[in-house]
Amino acid sequence: MFLKIRPILVLIFCFNFKVIIIGQNVKDSILSFPLIKVSLAVQIPEGDLKNYFGVNSNIGCSFGLKNRKNQTLEFSYNFIHGKNVKFTEVIDHLLNSQGWIINQHGEQNLFVLYQRGGIVSADIGKILPILGPNPNSGIHLKAGFGFMYHKIRIENEQNLIPQLQHDYLKYYDRFTLGGSVKEYVGYHHMSNNNLVNFSIGLECIQGLTRGMRDYQIDLMGPYHDQRIDIYIGLRAGWIFPVFRKAPDEYYYN
Repeated sequence: MFLKIRPILVLIFCFNFKVIIIGQNVKDSILSFPLIKVSLAVQIPEGDLKNYFGVNSNIGCSFGLKNRKNQTLEFSYNFIHGKNVKFTEVIDHLLNSQGWIINQHGEQNLFVLYQRGGIVSADIGKILPILGPNPNSGIHLKAGFGFMYHKIRIENEQNLIPQLQHDYLKYYDRFTLGGSVKEYVGYHHMSNNNLVNFSIGLECIQGLTRGMRDYQIDLMGPYHDQRIDIYIGLRAGWIFPVFRKAPDEYYYN
């Protein structure tokens, strides 16, 4: 009798297990899985920052987790770079009447000012599944806490300007550092076939920052200004979800 019942029990178990595996997919269920994301943002500076820089580009990467409650936790780093430097006073004393800097050979030397910086943050969020093809997609709300930094990077052609040799650049760069908070609202998309996964949204980052240099040449003294630096931008990212491999759906007695 037991030998007759056992195959039936095995078939029932396998059928139920198969249903569970089929049910645990992006289309039908809220899943928990690690997230890897690469993103690009265009940001507009506000606050004290708008007096120093213009629009910048921002490349980011993040690692995190989405759980079965559609809550997210991410750790991100964003590298800021741009050519729109408004604050040129740091080198005004080096310019001649034509706006050039004379190099060690007595010639006019090309130079370029860049914005460089970064933002590190831990972000917590919630996906509201009111849009999208499945319950893993929807409006994504996030808040983050971390720190930001920025500075002015000066490059000169062939490095022929004695005053701008590498060892002296820190005396011009206005290096600034401080804590930051982030707010984000956007759309998080997970496709049913797991091939097209992206996010796009508006992001605002505020920093309470401070000048970190004990001496700047143009100031002939320290740079310890207290600042409020703000970035407002549009961020788009490509998501690489890490799913566990589902067990085989076929079982043998």
